[in-house]
Amino acid sequence: MAQARELALAARTAADAWATASQAEVDGAVEAVSAAGRDAVPELARFAVQVTGYGRADHKEIKDRFVTTEVPRSLARVATAGVISSCPERGLVEIAEPVGVIAALIPVTNPVSTVFFKALLAIKSRNAIVMAPHPRGAEASAAATRVIADTLGSAGAPPDLVTCMTEVSLDGTTELMHHYRVSLLLATGSMAMVKAAYSSGKPTYAVGPGNVPVYVHGSTDDVDDAVEATLAGATFDFGTPCASEQALVVDRSIERRVRARLEELGARFLTDAEAERLVPVVITPEGAIHPEGVGQSPQALAERARIRVDPATTALVVEPHGVGRDHPLSMEVLAAVLKFFVVSDAEEGIARAGELLRFGGDGHTAGVWAADEGVVASFAARARAFRVLVNTSTCFGAMGGSAGLPPSIMLGTGTWGGSITADNIGPLHLINRKRVARGIRDWRNVALVDRRTPSARQATPPSGAGTVPDELVGRVLARLGEPVEGRS
Repeated sequence: MAQARELALAARTAADAWATASQAEVDGAVEAVSAAGRDAVPELARFAVQVTGYGRADHKEIKDRFVTTEVPRSLARVATAGVISSCPERGLVEIAEPVGVIAALIPVTNPVSTVFFKALLAIKSRNAIVMAPHPRGAEASAAATRVIADTLGSAGAPPDLVTCMTEVSLDGTTELMHHYRVSLLLATGSMAMVKAAYSSGKPTYAVGPGNVPVYVHGSTDDVDDAVEATLAGATFDFGTPCASEQALVVDRSIERRVRARLEELGARFLTDAEAERLVPVVITPEGAIHPEGVGQSPQALAERARIRVDPATTALVVEPHGVGRDHPLSMEVLAAVLKFFVVSDAEEGIARAGELLRFGGDGHTAGVWAADEGVVASFAARARAFRVLVNTSTCFGAMGGSAGLPPSIMLGTGTWGGSITADNIGPLHLINRKRVARGIRDWRNVALVDRRTPSARQATPPSGAGTVPDELVGRVLARLGEPVEGRS
């Protein structure tokens, strides 16, 4: 708690200094941090897996490189200092003002990429930021922060612009979130932590769970591509990204082709008995994600569930007989596990995808593979997701990799998912917009204004409740160019 207070106070000093930085200084710092991050990515990715036991180092390296390459590239032309927009015909100018100090909750599943991502957004928006990592990933988050801080020091940025808590506890994180010098929270983590962030009384951007469904319609031009993309996303970093494909919903007309292709790619379909043994490995008795099952390989999961699988197995495929609490494997599972459902037609497929989203994925992401644009339109209209990916991987599309969405690894779920925004979070979410507006029309035309002195108004008794003098009405209407006759 003491460290939280110290870091918040130091960050306030840094924020005040950085608030006067020019756009050129800001962009130079972003590029310097990005370059340093790219150099450190391989080592940091391996270290993250070493300290957390979650995911794959080669996949974390891809994710870290995306954040330090594609994210800053997307930010290059974004104005965040001084005048950021101007509309002369409306007499309106917008000036960016930083929010101040940001407290960032860092998840154990992405202890490095999230640090770089949130730091880049804070630097770009001229804010200071304090990282509050998950205890299990604290060492990796601290190592990533040191790379950033050292680079900023060399670039001439103020000290303590980007810092990280190393004395990690729930009390310390809570103290940071409630500190009077903290202006805004960026919360990525468990639902309990997200709720705690929203309860802090501070403005908060938070994200929720995914449980992403992917519907493959019979009209799909390339079934093999749909299956390969889905399996790649479902197993990326052993299923830890929230936008990873969680469930595959396929038309009965193409079921055999999909099953065969999954098996060719190393997916192992489990029997009902095997799936039952898998449940306690990935789901707690209370119905939550089991922390020891997160980010685990199919071989590790199978061994714990006493299931024999081939060493080359890429994913465990389960076939729940429904969606909801009575079918625990139908919930989000952050591991190399893919749910498989067969449906008769588009109506049933879209409905099944909706059930999956309502069971822990509202507002996040959904995917559809179809050549029939009518099916795509119907799916998009009915899906309770704010990112609907069409004929591409949800894992790589939602974060702006294979689709035209803003590159981001913080994906809002909107009010459906309990979030204040449905956007892919970026630096413009971390600024205040000061609006300077000039008069563009006579203020007298805006309302019926009685310009008599107070004494004159008191001397003239009203002719009726709410009555305005006829001559004033006539004068105002004449100014507006409207006929006077016939109006009361």
